[in-house]
Amino acid sequence: MSSQRQIEANRLNAMQSTGPKSDTGKTVVAQNAMKHGVFSKKILLDGESKNEFQCLQTEFYNHFQPQSFLETFFLERAITAAWRLSRVTQMESMLISYAVDNSFGDKGMIEVLRGQEGAELALLSRYEITLERILFRSLAELRSIRQGQETG
Repeated sequence: MSSQRQIEANRLNAMQSTGPKSDTGKTVVAQNAMKHGVFSKKILLDGESKNEFQCLQTEFYNHFQPQSFLETFFLERAITAAWRLSRVTQMESMLISYAVDNSFGDKGMIEVLRGQEGAELALLSRYEITLERILFRSLAELRSIRQGQETG
């Protein structure tokens, strides 16, 4: 729990922090969410296949056939999480391939896991866990709504 003194100090510090002032700085900050794209506001990133995303979306809609706003809402969350989960898996594979290809020792994967790539793989793993939770929770909510409608 923060003390009143800490809260006041935080407020004063926040008033001094106004963010980037230059156009270059603003451009850099605006792209922060796009470094890896896992939690970007844009679902489909540059270079990703709109067709593949639409196929995934169609599969989900055909399987679940949402009947209400809430069902559609949770289905869309599940679709987004599934797409981003696929992105994480691809990023992980590319990172491992790159790291192994550029490893100069005969230890290969051990060097990868101990180096910078290991830290990046750990971060991707955390993203993967978060996205799986979102996916499974969304599907559970969708099922729960359906069960409530069937019994109601």
